[in-house]
Amino acid sequence: METAMPMAEPGFVSAGFTRKLVQAWVNSCNDFLQWQRRELIEQKPSPEKLSEHRNTLKLMLRLGRSFHAQVSDPDFPLRLFATEVAGKLHQLEKSWEMIQDPMKDSEADAILQQAFPDEPRTGSAAY
Repeated sequence: METAMPMAEPGFVSAGFTRKLVQAWVNSCNDFLQWQRRELIEQKPSPEKLSEHRNTLKLMLRLGRSFHAQVSDPDFPLRLFATEVAGKLHQLEKSWEMIQDPMKDSEADAILQQAFPDEPRTGSAAY
């Protein structure tokens, strides 16, 4: 005599899977951002580390944008995750700007000149 395996409700399964998927992606983002801080911000990065960062971040941004499109879909189970995914994606985009496409000194000087017209510019010693 065979015993039938109890079937979980489809909504419960998809909600559990969705929760795990979102959490895994968020955890991966957090791990990457911690690595970035340790290896590229707290010390002078080597060209190899910068290249590794660039390649990894490009992949994470591609996946994150695709993932964000999915969780933002009106039919996606547990759309409440859309905000969290959008926040992590924003952090990754800011990482790109900060590390891979930093502001030029001349741009920084122009902003500082507007905000603080009587203060010294970047690269100037403040005495």
